[in-house]
Amino acid sequence: MPAEALPPLLTDPARTAALRLLQAAEDGTRPLDPLLTQLDQGVGLGAGMDRRDVRLARQLTLGCLRWRLRLDWIAGQFCSRPVAALSPWARQALRLGLYQLFWLDRVPDRAAVHTSVELAKRFAPPGTANLVNAVLRRAQRERQRIEYPSRDEDPVAHLACRHSHPEWLVARWLDRYGVEMTERLLQANNAEAPLCVRLNPQRARSFDEVAGLAGTALHAAGPVPGAFIAAEADVLLASPACTGGLLLVQDMNAALPAALLAPCPGQRVLDLCAAPGGKTAQLAAAVDGTGLLVSADLSVTRLDGLRRNAARLGLANLNLLAQDARRPALRPGFDRILADVPCSATGVLGRHPDARWRRRPEQLAGLAVRQGAILRAAFALLAPGGALVYSTCSLEPEENAEVVADFLARTPQAELEPARGFFPGQRWADDYIQTIPGREPGDGCFAARLRRRSP
Repeated sequence: MPAEALPPLLTDPARTAALRLLQAAEDGTRPLDPLLTQLDQGVGLGAGMDRRDVRLARQLTLGCLRWRLRLDWIAGQFCSRPVAALSPWARQALRLGLYQLFWLDRVPDRAAVHTSVELAKRFAPPGTANLVNAVLRRAQRERQRIEYPSRDEDPVAHLACRHSHPEWLVARWLDRYGVEMTERLLQANNAEAPLCVRLNPQRARSFDEVAGLAGTALHAAGPVPGAFIAAEADVLLASPACTGGLLLVQDMNAALPAALLAPCPGQRVLDLCAAPGGKTAQLAAAVDGTGLLVSADLSVTRLDGLRRNAARLGLANLNLLAQDARRPALRPGFDRILADVPCSATGVLGRHPDARWRRRPEQLAGLAVRQGAILRAAFALLAPGGALVYSTCSLEPEENAEVVADFLARTPQAELEPARGFFPGQRWADDYIQTIPGREPGDGCFAARLRRRSP
């Protein structure tokens, strides 16, 4: 079909939504995750879109975010102006076009070029569409001449460009893990993350109860029983198994901190940084409607989401509290505390590709200060003999082992209970839990279990 016969842009809501989502992610005016949720729910940018368009918009958005650095490098090979000097909308249109040309085999090249040029006409400054058209057509014709930084002469630049990660992060991981493991980690971050769900014991006691309601095949996954990978994510999310609360979305490794905490029925349990609530659901299942379960979070908006999720999941005996975890308005005496603290999220870049472009190395020190303050405040709420799990979804030592080591050095009442005692024989469980994408399936997770000594 000739380009002039292609549908007009106004009938292409998927690419228009993707362009707007990419711009929102880059300018930081609105968080991406809630926008993607609205897209999936058919509201906001997803209003009036059918499921096929929603899937395409999501694929384009996440794909362009994952491969942003490499896409800009490719554009720079054929652009007469520096890509960074282009208008933001022109950059997004170029990225969308190049991603379709180089990564999506089912999209005809002419459609990739045409739709991106039309997006530039509609959103970018006048005249920009001609540049977008020229760059995409040259990239289409001359893709064989693209050159990347030399792997031998500059391995950091090479890996960063080829696998589309910030150079500062690649350099850190090369120093820590070496070339082979770093490349596996980068590749895992760029793979499409599967949908992992967990059985909700408040609604279903066995896999057999949900298998017939899922609408797609479920395969057991991960180190903690009750987790499954869905063969068709969108089918499962729309199924009675999910909408009815029999299953909840949670990465297989995100279950490890609550499993390490291992609360029992009748105990007083605190989830200190609880939203969005996946770990709260695990804790609620463990205490089984007895004792006391308090789920706290700084964000009232996120707590409202947790409240709605808790109602869908049928969580019992749950108390919600809005507070700053560094200054909790609670009395001591909890038997178990989970402090899953805010972090750099470098262990979940595959699931949240936009996070790799927001982080800066200088932020790690500030995050560690905040994390240490939360850990100290949480430990002060423990009863004698009580246990606390400190956890992050980060791979960075400053946020993980170093925070725990500094706390232990300052707190004689605290002792470390090695994770290998709870998960014997597991490579990722030694003194602490540390899973790494590309080495283990699933997301990156750190967790340390601490106990308050009895008098």
